[in-house]
Amino acid sequence: MRPIIGMITVGQSPRVDVVPDMIEILGPGVDIRERGALDGLSREEIAALAPSPGDELLITRLADGTSVFVAKRHMVERVQARVSELESSGVGMSALLCTGAFPRFQARRPLVEPQEVLLGLLRGLTWEGRLGILTPSVPHVPQTEARWRAAGFDPLVVPLSPYQEENPAALAAAGAALRGGQAGLVVMDCIGFRRKTRDMLQRDLGVPVLVANLLVARVLAELCGL
Repeated sequence: MRPIIGMITVGQSPRVDVVPDMIEILGPGVDIRERGALDGLSREEIAALAPSPGDELLITRLADGTSVFVAKRHMVERVQARVSELESSGVGMSALLCTGAFPRFQARRPLVEPQEVLLGLLRGLTWEGRLGILTPSVPHVPQTEARWRAAGFDPLVVPLSPYQEENPAALAAAGAALRGGQAGLVVMDCIGFRRKTRDMLQRDLGVPVLVANLLVARVLAELCGL
């Protein structure tokens, strides 16, 4: 039987910006079922989930290609509902399409959380220089720095929106900041970052650059025995 994999975004499905790159790694022999925490909501309903002062921010993509900020506290229950829905539909495993740090979700089948995968990999690596972190916006910088420091790292956090990553000036500025801060390894800390941006940064910086959605795809492939 073909493996059935669920993918849950905190925005709206389908994630046509990242899932095709993941399928290139998984191959054609899998069935993908996507769900989004914001699926079926109107613009007004989504606006009600916006962050208030002091909230932890998430940025995500809507079905029309635009991006929105939402408060993480509004997303936990909605993501849990999508995990349960996908498991009831028959998926063999699921992946969260968000690199944020979440409370442990309830799952009866394997659930891949990108943040935990990134942490596990980095704790098994040694590199020269600082850990560079690309975060999706300027408002994300303090919370991203705090999250990685709490995990035991000394991060150099640089903003770059995955939804504006094709802007040559923005990409050049991010690369210059990472180079100037002597980053020896870079994590693209948002599921929306793509392979082509990784490739450009890696050529520019000459250091390893990790893109979260591809790493998750490789973990899923291993779980499927592919």
